[in-house]
This record gives sequence, C-alpha cells and structure tokens, in this order.
Amino acid sequence: MTGKLPIHPEAVPGDPQAVRWVVPTGGVPVGEVRGAPGSFGSMLEYGVISRAMVEADGVWTWLASDQAWSRVGSKVRDAIVASLAEEEGWDVEPGSADLLGYISRDVVEHQLAAYIASHGGQIQVADNDAETVEVDFGGACQDCPAAGQTLHQRIETTIRARYPQLKTVKRVGDVGKKKRGITWLNLPGHNC
Repeated sequence: MTGKLPIHPEAVPGDPQAVRWVVPTGGVPVGEVRGAPGSFGSMLEYGVISRAMVEADGVWTWLASDQAWSRVGSKVRDAIVASLAEEEGWDVEPGSADLLGYISRDVVEHQLAAYIASHGGQIQVADNDAETVEVDFGGACQDCPAAGQTLHQRIETTIRARYPQLKTVKRVGDVGKKKRGITWLNLPGHNC
C-alpha cells in the first residue's frame, strides 16, 4: 500500500479496551493477528496491545488492562497505518470464530440497525463459528415474506464483504424445516 491510509476509530460497545480501526487492509489476511511488522508488531509483542484481529476493511485492537486509549491511541493508530504499508511480515491465523462474531454483531446491531428498525424488525446474532452465523429474527422480521432476501442480500452480503471466509448465514430454527416466506415464488438466487 502506498500513500496515507484513511483511518478512523470506532468504539466497541461494552468493551472500553477495544477499538475497531476502519482502514483498508489490502492484502493482509483476515483473522487473528499473531505478529505484525513495525511498531504495531512491537506493541503486540510487548503487551501494549493484548489482542488484534484483521478484517477486510478494519483492524480490531484490545489494549492491555494497564493501558489507556487517551494515552496510546494515536500511537496505535500510527503504528497500524505504518504496518499496513508493509504487507510482508504479517503473521495472521486465518479465520476466527471470535472475529466473525464481532463482525456479525457489528453488522446487525450497528451497520444495518437503521434498516432493520425501519421495517419494525429485530434481528440478533444467536450463534456463530468460524464460517457460519445463525441469526434470530423477531418483531416484524419474524414472519416477513422478504426475510430470506434480507438475510442473504443484506446481512450475508455485508458480513462477507468484511469476512470473506463466511460460508453461510442462516436463521434460528431453519435447519431441517421448510423455508419461510413465499413458497409459490422461486426466483433464482433468492432463498425466501
């Protein structure tokens, strides 16, 4: 990567030690970071950053309990940008159930929250592993004929853009059951 990367922090609700840095990650693999080049790697090695994960357009970081974002936040930001300029030297364990869980909840509870609420619905991430997410539809979404379209075209597409290893997003209770929604309309690529 060349030039100055655009980067901005987003707080992780309920976890004051965590920040998601929205930044293009280029060719860095998606998963749990074990090591990184430059000063970001040093922060991981020496315990300033206790944990880091990379998604397609972001880096999730957790400060060690004895650190404060007000003191080291700008240094972490600068270290991430500098390290992303070097695609060599990253040691990333591909895929992560934890990362997929964080991304899925961020997508459902924040990124798509206004869309979901505008339809009178409620959607929560019920469970996930490193390749699959299970969501629970409530409110108006529960029996909506377009739920399959929302599931696949909105939720699954948005999560997959950030976590390419995603295999599927499914509804709670859909395993072995007849699909909900309009049964007389079967359009290619639609699963409702």
